[in-house]
Amino acid sequence: MREMVIGVVAGDPSGVGPEVTAKLLARRRDAAARIRVFASEEAFHSGLAVAGLGALSDSTDFQLVPTQDVAGYVPGKASAEGGATTLAALEAAAAAVRDGTVDAIVYAPLNKQALWLAGHTDIDELHFFRSRLGVSGFCCELNSQGKLWTARVTSHIPLREVADAITVESVLAAARLGAEAVRKVKGAEPRIAIAGLNPHLGEGGAMGREEIDVLLPAIDVLRAEGFDVVGLYPADTIFLQVEEKTIDMVVTMFHDQGQIALKAMGFGQTATVMGGMPIPIVTASQGTAYDIAGRNLADPSGLLAAFDLAVHLGRTNRHGEEL
Repeated sequence: MREMVIGVVAGDPSGVGPEVTAKLLARRRDAAARIRVFASEEAFHSGLAVAGLGALSDSTDFQLVPTQDVAGYVPGKASAEGGATTLAALEAAAAAVRDGTVDAIVYAPLNKQALWLAGHTDIDELHFFRSRLGVSGFCCELNSQGKLWTARVTSHIPLREVADAITVESVLAAARLGAEAVRKVKGAEPRIAIAGLNPHLGEGGAMGREEIDVLLPAIDVLRAEGFDVVGLYPADTIFLQVEEKTIDMVVTMFHDQGQIALKAMGFGQTATVMGGMPIPIVTASQGTAYDIAGRNLADPSGLLAAFDLAVHLGRTNRHGEEL
């Protein structure tokens, strides 16, 4: 059986992506997987220089796949040039997935504004990979912080559109995708909690009917399918139930319901998984940190956690076969 291959995309060249990628390579040189780095040569070597790891340029512990560099970006600023350079690396990584030459993808922080300035039309990287990999079914972002996971029913959409996107079908799909990921990591069926959408669970319909019309019916379906579901819980107290109820995963209705809680609980250990993709695609829950770009101050803990999770998930091949 061939060795596992993890693709690493170095992220926005104007941010800390190349720097934390260099630090990842230095600390995971003995990983139980081959590493292919997708980045422009300029961005990659700049990251090594910032991190003080120039000697890694001669390393045989990984393979650099050079991608297009669009000159003109500068540290600490979102730009079309930086976005175009990032897009070139993402496109190369997506092509490797289509070719079957990587078993998982990890990408360093990138900037959506820079991608849009470069002409990117997908709302986020989840939908970028969805379109490039021909995914037609439901997809959503999952988050892991060690033993606790979240699955987001909606993510990068305006808050005013969230309620319309909360349907029985979308709640079921998010819960199923999240449960599948947790099952792969833990080797057991997860206990799932569902967060409400409205304050105080809508107070019997006085402050919204989504709990009555959508969330409780979705819970009934999940239980009928054999899932271990607890709740419904108000969003402002659901994370207080995690230890007491031995909850493995929380299904949240929108981006900040889960992200604020997880990042407060342990920012450096929170990773994001693109649920619904044919192979694991994982990133750190951190941004490009333009304010410290080029200063060798970036903490690679988040990307290290994302890499380790990708290796763990990647042990199950896209066809479900152990590598």
